[in-house]
Amino acid sequence: MDARRESDRRSNPADAVASDPGGANGGAGRREQILLAAQKLFAERGFRETNLNDVATQLGFRRQAVYHYFRSKDEILYELIDRAGQAIATSAQPMLDADIAPAEKLAEVVRNHVRQLLNNVDIFRIQFSELFKLNTDRADELRRDMSNYVHSIANVIKEGQEDGTFVDVPPTTQVLLILGMCNGTTEWYAGTRPRLSIEDIAEYAARLALSGVTGDRTRPGPKAVRRR
Repeated sequence: MDARRESDRRSNPADAVASDPGGANGGAGRREQILLAAQKLFAERGFRETNLNDVATQLGFRRQAVYHYFRSKDEILYELIDRAGQAIATSAQPMLDADIAPAEKLAEVVRNHVRQLLNNVDIFRIQFSELFKLNTDRADELRRDMSNYVHSIANVIKEGQEDGTFVDVPPTTQVLLILGMCNGTTEWYAGTRPRLSIEDIAEYAARLALSGVTGDRTRPGPKAVRRR
């Protein structure tokens, strides 16, 4: 995935150092300013209500300065979503690779997922709202990255089912239910609330996830459930 992004940048003349009047460091800083300003505007106004001129105005730039780095607001959106998704996947990988019990592994992955979401709420709210409305090759790549992440967690569920720890419910279904619960925190979380810290919410989510996957296996499950 890193190689793909590097390839994208090489193919975009706007990112070439030779065309960057600020030099390599200056260009990287300017690009970062644009991304952060756009994220703020997307969160406040909505992605579809924001244009590149708004981003330029927010930063006190000429519109052409923004176009130098990004040809469209869709490119900015893809970059922001990719970064956020990479942060979750990369931070989860050591836990997924760890030689620990499936229950412990799942709990750590859930805690990490919630921490990543709530430390960057704005972009995940934008992602959940916009990504599945976009029909481009880049959007398809981002959705595939999300699917790969889901399947990596499903493998943890399978491990737990094989050793008898987890209930016999289709692994991918369980993961989607767990992540849906976690992702829903972005709708109501506010960093100013003193009673619930990010760590509190991450821990509660992990407990609820484990309660579900290790539930009472003596109860009859749903009929005719086909494992995905």
